[in-house]
Amino acid sequence: MSAIAVFSTDLFSARHTESILLRLIHLVYGSITYRHFNVIHVLVRKAAHFSVYGLLSAMSFYSWRVTLPGRRRWEFKWGGLALALTLVAASLDEFHQGFVPSRGSSVRDVALDMMGAVFVQILIASFTNLSTKTSNEPESNHR
Repeated sequence: MSAIAVFSTDLFSARHTESILLRLIHLVYGSITYRHFNVIHVLVRKAAHFSVYGLLSAMSFYSWRVTLPGRRRWEFKWGGLALALTLVAASLDEFHQGFVPSRGSSVRDVALDMMGAVFVQILIASFTNLSTKTSNEPESNHR
């Protein structure tokens, strides 16, 4: 969450990330039109929202699992708590950005953050269910 707070400052505003990304693209691919660059820039920034909050959601899930140990049925509670924490962090992040002159606050970004968080929770639930089914299958007696 500290990293998210730093990402929310002027240092990571579109103006600053634009110049860094533009240099990287020119270094790797050469010249690019400004229109194409804008599309790439927006996609990179939105992918960062999705992935960073997805990671926060995963870390929260596993933190809640350790903090509140229980049976497998607790997975939904751990996931719910992880999503709640992610929603609070995303909302506070956007609230903070409203006070940074070079940034802006957006409900759409909170929605994108939550999409990343929900996506990761679905992955966790899917893999948890797969491993549970695999471990519950009876062992076959191969001779």
